[in-house]
Amino acid sequence: MTLSEKIINRINNIPTLPTIYETLSNALNDPKVSNQKIAQIISSDQSSAFKVLKVANSPFFGFRGGVDTISQAIMYLGTTEIRNIVFSLSIMKMFSKEKKIAGLSPIELWAHSIGVGILTRSIGKVIAEPKVENYFLAGILHDIGKILLLQFAHEEYNEVIEYAEKNNCLILQAEQQIFGFDHSRIGYLLAEKWRLPQVLKDVILYHSTGISNDSSRNIVAAVHIADISARVLKFGFAGDNLIPEPNIKVWEQINLPQSFFTTNYDKFIDDYNQTVQTILVD
Repeated sequence: MTLSEKIINRINNIPTLPTIYETLSNALNDPKVSNQKIAQIISSDQSSAFKVLKVANSPFFGFRGGVDTISQAIMYLGTTEIRNIVFSLSIMKMFSKEKKIAGLSPIELWAHSIGVGILTRSIGKVIAEPKVENYFLAGILHDIGKILLLQFAHEEYNEVIEYAEKNNCLILQAEQQIFGFDHSRIGYLLAEKWRLPQVLKDVILYHSTGISNDSSRNIVAAVHIADISARVLKFGFAGDNLIPEPNIKVWEQINLPQSFFTTNYDKFIDDYNQTVQTILVD
């Protein structure tokens, strides 16, 4: 059995979707479900309910302490955004925070993903994306393959980090050299197992190039730009110290205002610091 086959076999044994998320998703499939019922489901897990309120009250979502109950959070943010927040919190709880290797830890990877989520959502808003509530979750999930490899191929992933450092290359290239595949492919396998929406599968699989099909082209492009921007802003650590060049076609497609990053720089820093503190600190 090859190394890649061994790793894929290990990853095939990962848990199913978190119970609270699955219960919540099933409830939301009922067009007659009430906000009160949704609030009850979230409140059944006290730790999740507490963090959902903290996230809803963060400056990133613009309420700054004005949300007192889960019902209010649902009313202000909508059921899709709330479901996505619950999902983000749930998957972070699923995976060990202790699987550290030289220069890389799950905490730093999650911090990077939170930064990408913040920037992706901000890009979605400025390009007037009608379904911007999915953009934060897309950023959170884009590097889920790295989390999987760090947990389920711990020793082998150490070789990847060492290769990237020694050869001064992107972690994506080091993964391809050591494993014969990269984290995008592994993340996609997880997304398939969890039956995530196709748009999220596309983000996970194509974020490094930024090119996808028509139905997901904007969100994939936004994550591509946000991923590189998060590296520039030093939001967490993605596994190497290089800054990839953005795909010029993607940059032209998104067509951000020239002053987008300079105008919003202070807000991005503030949103990132407070959201990381809210989500990652118990």
